[in-house]
Amino acid sequence: RVVMGTACSRAPSEPAIQRTVVEASWSTARLAPAGSNACCLPPSAPSSSQESLCSVDDMPPRAEPAADSVDAAAESRDAAAESVEAVAVDGGDAAAAATTTVGDVEVELELEQVGEVEQVAPAASRDGRRSEGASSQAAASSSRPCLATLLPDPKDKHAGVVPAAEWEPLSDGELEVVRAIRGWLGEEAAAACPRDLLVTFTRGYAYRPDWSQASFVFLERALAWREEMGACGICFGAPPARRELFEELCPSGLIGHDSLGHLVVLERLGRVRVAELLKAFSEEEYLRQQAFSREAVRLLSTANSTRLGRRLYKVVVVIDLEGLSLSHVGSRFVRLCKRVNETFGWHYPETAFRFYVINAPLVFRTAWGVAKSFIHPITVQKFSILGSGWRRTFAEAGITLTTGEASPTSWSAAVRAAVEEHGPELLGRGYMPADDLERLGLR
Repeated sequence: RVVMGTACSRAPSEPAIQRTVVEASWSTARLAPAGSNACCLPPSAPSSSQESLCSVDDMPPRAEPAADSVDAAAESRDAAAESVEAVAVDGGDAAAAATTTVGDVEVELELEQVGEVEQVAPAASRDGRRSEGASSQAAASSSRPCLATLLPDPKDKHAGVVPAAEWEPLSDGELEVVRAIRGWLGEEAAAACPRDLLVTFTRGYAYRPDWSQASFVFLERALAWREEMGACGICFGAPPARRELFEELCPSGLIGHDSLGHLVVLERLGRVRVAELLKAFSEEEYLRQQAFSREAVRLLSTANSTRLGRRLYKVVVVIDLEGLSLSHVGSRFVRLCKRVNETFGWHYPETAFRFYVINAPLVFRTAWGVAKSFIHPITVQKFSILGSGWRRTFAEAGITLTTGEASPTSWSAAVRAAVEEHGPELLGRGYMPADDLERLGLR
C-alpha cells in the first residue's frame, strides 16, 4: 500500500516517524528544487500532526518512463529531490530507506542517495557529542536544511549524550554546530540572533543524529516566531495593552535565586482569576502577554549572567497551587496553558532547571493528570511535588527567597530595572562567555 503525501509531527511527546518516498515520474509543485528552503513547514504550525494525503488515483498522469531510468533515478539527487514526499509509517528503521517507482519497478534507495542529511551515530562523549564529529555531519548537507529533510526523532533520546552544564564552555563539537548554524542563517540573521539562543538550541538537540541540521531548523523557526510576535523588542518599549490588569489576574514574577545562581520564578497558578482572565483577554492576547513574561525571563537571565560572569540560561520555577479549584482545569483555560507550553517549549528550549510544585491540594491530582499529557517526559522528571514542608526542601536546595513567596517582583518592574542597568542592546544580544566569543570570532 502506497500513500503519497506529507505527515510531519514535532509534538515533544510523539515525534514523527518519517519515510522518504521518491516518485521518479511525478513532479509535485509543493516541493522546491534542491538547495532552496521552500519545503519547510510554516513556523506557525510546529507541534501538531499535519497531513496532506492523496490517493494513487488522484495523482497526475505518469510520463512514459524507460526501464533503464531506474539506475538514473537512484543516482540523480536533483531529479529525486523534485518529487520527494514524506509519509508517516510504523517503525523507526524504515526511515533509513526510500522507494522510487519507475513503471512497474519499485527500487529501495538508501536515504543518503535522496536526502539532505547523513546520519551519524551518537557517541558517549560530550566533547563533540558524535564519534565522527559535528564537522563531518555539517558537511554532509551542502544545502540549507528544512523540516522535511530532518531525520526522525530518536526513540531513545539523550542516550549516550552527557548534558553540558550551562556555564561550561562550548565543546569542539558544539562550536562546529554553532558555526554551521550561523552559516545557514547567513551573515545578517546570524549577527541578529541572540547568543543565548544559539547555545540553547545547539545543546537542546545534541541527542539527534542530525544534530546541526535539527538545531538550525528549529532555531530558524523560533526566529520566525520571534519576528512575528515582536519578541525581540517586546520588553523594550511599551508593554502589551492592559499589562497591569494581566499581572493582577495572572500573578507571577521573581522571588529569589538558588545556590548555583539560577533565578527563581514564582507562578501563582492557584491565584489566577480564570473567569476574569478569559473574559478580559482573547487567546492571542493571552499568548502575547505570556510572551512578554517569557522574554522578560530571558533578558533577566542575561542580566543575571552578566552580573555573575557566569552563563546561566535556566531558571528554577515554583508553581504555587494554593487556591486551586476546578475552574483552573476547565477546558478553555487548559487549552490556553497547553498552547503556551507547546509554543515556549519549542522556542525557548533548555531553559528550565527545576520545577517545584508547592501547596498542592487534593484536586491537584486531577490537574496534574491533565498537565502531564502535554508536558515533555524529560520535563516531567524535573518536577518535585512538595507538601507543607516545602520551605525545608528549599533550604536544603539552597534556594533563597529575596522577596517572599507572597510578593514576587512583577515582570514589568524587573525588566524595567534590568534595562536601566544594562541597556537594551546588551540584554537583547544575550550572554556568551568571552572564551566562546573568541573561539567563534565574535565580539
